[in-house]
Order: sequence, then structure tokens, then C-alpha cells
Amino acid sequence: MIGRLLKSLIILALIISVLPSCNKNNANYKMAHDKTLSAEVRAWSQKIVDDPEQDDYYAERAIVLISNDKNYKLAIADLEKAIKMNPKKSIYQTKLADAYFGDNQTYKAKETYLKAVEANPNDAEVLFKAGQFFLFVKKYDEAKRYMNEALKIDESYPKVYFFIAQSFKETQDTVRAIEFYKKAIQIDAGDYDSYLQLGQILTQQKNSDAIKYLDAAINTNEGIEEAWYARGYYYQLAGNYEKAMADYQKTITINPYHTLAYYNAGYIYFSQKNWPLAIKHFELSMKVNDEFEKTVYMVGLTKEAEGKNEEAIIFYKRCLQLNPNFELAKEGLKRLEK
Repeated sequence: MIGRLLKSLIILALIISVLPSCNKNNANYKMAHDKTLSAEVRAWSQKIVDDPEQDDYYAERAIVLISNDKNYKLAIADLEKAIKMNPKKSIYQTKLADAYFGDNQTYKAKETYLKAVEANPNDAEVLFKAGQFFLFVKKYDEAKRYMNEALKIDESYPKVYFFIAQSFKETQDTVRAIEFYKKAIQIDAGDYDSYLQLGQILTQQKNSDAIKYLDAAINTNEGIEEAWYARGYYYQLAGNYEKAMADYQKTITINPYHTLAYYNAGYIYFSQKNWPLAIKHFELSMKVNDEFEKTVYMVGLTKEAEGKNEEAIIFYKRCLQLNPNFELAKEGLKRLEK
């Protein structure tokens, strides 16, 4: 009798000891079968159910939760779990900091990046991620400091050069920005972003070298519309309207919602006094973004050029509703209301 009772108590104790891990697996089991989550998240959840002791499974699921599902809360929980299981893996700490930042928990993100740096002071990737964070929150001195530390460890790190250049660009030091963008493409000849930035800066400076960098950006990745738009803008400023229009048309083909490409095409037609095509492209620009006051103003100006003053007044007034300080629209109203 006592033996049977003792056996029952042992079995009960075993059941109780198993319950917590069953509950954990149950949460993962639910995620594995939750159709509101992406198929990839469900697949990683099933792997965790089958083998819950693999820290990298939690980290991989967290990455997918962010990239596919934009679910930062679950991703943070997974990364915290991965760190608890394997605290020495620096990538888990930076990914957790990324997740906090994505979830608008900026203070926690900063703390986590700094903890990662403290734990891994000789890891170029960790230093780079900390520098990138400080750039995003516009703490430029800190951004440059951490990125320069990363370069001391690995001077052939193209992403670091690009983001140091961004820091200089955002603080209006275009000379140093150009220097670092050029270093980035010396290390990585396929750095689309650096080619694009160089092309845009040199376009603003009316430097003809801009075109070679914009050509390089397009050759590096012809499927991204911004390089086509930037080259079109360069040609427009240079007065080569035929090439500008071709690049704007390519921009629109890739991205039919590119407000500025429609606007600039309309502006070229306006300068050529082709009122119908100017109106058509300005209206397409407004269809994409009806709060872009410059387009609304240009419709008014084109209507005025056509002699349709009453319609022009309507658009000038609409422009001023969007931006009460738009001086050209005020002047247009004064002209027509006289």
C-alpha cells in the first residue's frame, strides 16, 4: 500500500516537473499553427517545438518575425531567450538592440548597443551597429566615433565608410562626405548607395562628374528607380530635356507612384509651353500625392497660361490651403483677382 502510494507520488512529481517545459512548448506549438503568422515563422516555431534547446532557432525566428511580420514584441522575446541561452554571441545583442529600436524603444536600444560594445570592444560589426544607431538618432559625434573605432579593427569595411559619409553629409560637410563615399566604392565597386549619393551631391554642385556616378549606380542596380530619377534630374538641370524625359519615364515604369518624376516631367512640358501634357503630368503627380503643394501650384500656373483664370484661382487657393506661406500662389491670386 505504501509502495503504491510512493509510486503515485513519484509519478505526480515527474508530471509536475514536466509541466513548465510543456507550457513553453505549447506557446511555440501555437505559433507553429497560427495562420496569422507567416509560413516562415511557423516553420521556425515547429523547429523550436522539435528541439527547444537551440538558441539560434530563436534568433532566426526573431529575424523573420521582424522582416516578414513586423512583430517586434515577439522578436524581442525570442532574442532575450537566445541571449539567456548563449550570452556570448554578440550578434544576438545587436539584433535585440535593432528590435528595440524598431519598436520605438530608443532608450532600451541605446542601452543594449552600449552593452554589446562593452562586451565586444574589438568586434567591428558591433561598433558599426552602435555607430549606425547614433547616426539614426542624429548624434553625429558618437556615430563617427564608433564607426572610426570599427575602421581601426577592419579598415576594409565598406558599410562603415558609407555611414561615416552620411554623418558628414547630414552635418553639411560635403567635402568629407564625398571623400568617404569614394572610399566606400574603392573597397566595394558595387556600392549602389555611395554612387547615388555622390551623383546627387555633385549634381547640386553642378559638377559634370555627377553623371559618371549616376551611370555607375544604374549599372550596379538598374531595377531601383531613384538612380534613374537622379540622372533625369541631372539632365534636366543641364537642359537636356530629351534624356531627362527618358529617365523620368523609366522611373515611372519602375515605380508608378513616383510623385517627383511626374512633377518634373510636367515642369519640362510647361517650360516648352506644352500645356496639355504639362497638365496631364501634374495631375498624375497630384493623383499620387494630393498634398504636394508645388504640383497644385503648377496646375494653377498652367491654367493661368492657358487663359483659364477661374480654374487657376481654384488651384492657387488649394495650394494655399496646403501651405499658407506659399508666396508664388499668393502672387498668382493677386494677379488674377485684380
